[in-house]
Amino acid sequence: MQVSRRPAWTGTMSTSDSPEPDMPLHRPAMVEQVLDYLSPPAGGRALDATVGTGGHSIAIARRLGADGLLVAMDRDEKALEVARGRLEETACPFRLFKGSFTRAADAAERADVQGFDAVLADLGIGTHQMDDAERGFSYSSGERLDMRYDRSQRLTAWEVVNREPEDRLADIFWKLGEERLSRQIARAIVRRRDREPIDTPAELAELIENVAARGGGEWRIHPATRVMMALRIYVNNELEELEDFLELLPDLLAPAGRAVILTYHSLEARRVKQAWQEQEEEGRLQVLTESPVTPEAEEIEDNPRVRSCQLRAAVRPRRGGGAR
Repeated sequence: MQVSRRPAWTGTMSTSDSPEPDMPLHRPAMVEQVLDYLSPPAGGRALDATVGTGGHSIAIARRLGADGLLVAMDRDEKALEVARGRLEETACPFRLFKGSFTRAADAAERADVQGFDAVLADLGIGTHQMDDAERGFSYSSGERLDMRYDRSQRLTAWEVVNREPEDRLADIFWKLGEERLSRQIARAIVRRRDREPIDTPAELAELIENVAARGGGEWRIHPATRVMMALRIYVNNELEELEDFLELLPDLLAPAGRAVILTYHSLEARRVKQAWQEQEEEGRLQVLTESPVTPEAEEIEDNPRVRSCQLRAAVRPRRGGGAR
């Protein structure tokens, strides 16, 4: 499913004087493990390709110190404003850019970085997005279906649910959500929207619950979870974005530079695993994690949203390419 919907590149925001918005802070996953595998050196150069509200970035910036440089990116402008305010409390210089991580090479060029010592990409949805009812990510939200990371892009989940043909919806739910009732749910959506639009996540979730109840079986998670995930992935073009980022990642790293990627579902995890296996065979990267690293039980108990998180790490071999 190759549909390009990249948000516009808008460049640096590090000199913005916008006030910090009132929004929940994202709780970063596996911070100590991320730092252990990234090993950001004092005075080094690091990229947080998915900065969110800055949780991982703050920890990395403290390791880099006053002689280092942190480059951070995100598609969510409000999150960038929060991250800016928090990073200003560290001694590390930083540059912020609004845009997808597929524009990381542009960010590196604008920040005058020839190779990063550490690169992080956390692919999970942020707490600040999930807990904001207006963003329309949560199936309990009574606000309009949205699910955009970048609020300036045109396509929303509302348009997908209310305008895509039935067979297309079924494909989205199956391919991007691995939803076994994809066809039944797509058929129910079309029948409902023929009478009236499906405006909110709560309305969509109720419809899916009714379909699931007719389908029988046990549900370990809310019946709408996989459909909501599929819609989010589709609206934000997440898998194509990830594949593009994985291709450019080795060239973002300085020799001996390290990368960490956090994934939260099997579609992401498979792509990272396969791409890094191929790049290891080509001599572009060396994988550091024989199997994915997962959160400790104590962290999962404290923050259940990290339960599906998997950490993978890799390093660029020293041979080939100059130091920054």
